[in-house]
Amino acid sequence: MASGVTDEPQEQPKEPSSPACLAHEADEAYMGFATHAEIAGFLKVLAEAENAGRPHAEMLRKMLPKVRDDVLHRELSAKLKAQESVESGT
Repeated sequence: MASGVTDEPQEQPKEPSSPACLAHEADEAYMGFATHAEIAGFLKVLAEAENAGRPHAEMLRKMLPKVRDDVLHRELSAKLKAQESVESGT
């Protein structure tokens, strides 16, 4: 018989003992992230600010920690970096 193999019955997998084990299944808002509706509204306001040439770095800074999607987070981070460069004059 191979090492570690026994004829004894295996224990059944245990149920998660903590809600954190199911965090990946939780709603974005429950976890502190922005909902899809909040992000859609934010993107609309952001586009209006960009089109009007208004500074928008502060609103990007406030929204970034609430963005769960990695691709969108990278895009918004790039926009923030560009806006900070414009605002600092470099």
